[in-house]
Amino acid sequence: MPWTKASEIIELLKKRFGLREEFFTIERVWGKEVGMEGVEIIGYKNGTIFTKTQNSAAVSELTLRKKEIIKKINQYIGTQKIKNIKVKIEA
Repeated sequence: MPWTKASEIIELLKKRFGLREEFFTIERVWGKEVGMEGVEIIGYKNGTIFTKTQNSAAVSELTLRKKEIIKKINQYIGTQKIKNIKVKIEA
């Protein structure tokens, strides 16, 4: 039985779950440049990043910095794909 390369398995999983490279770029940029504690990215679809938090102060900060955050992420991606960030408060 031939071995399957780990990279091939990862590519198949990314395709199956609809994960594209830009999602991973968004995750990296979020952690590096945005640096907001307690805010987790839960999804990305059609130019919108979906996040969740338990902290209302984080919601306020995201709202104030939204344009700046979108600009930084788009610079890393190299296109203007990100248009919006939505945040959901979870108890």
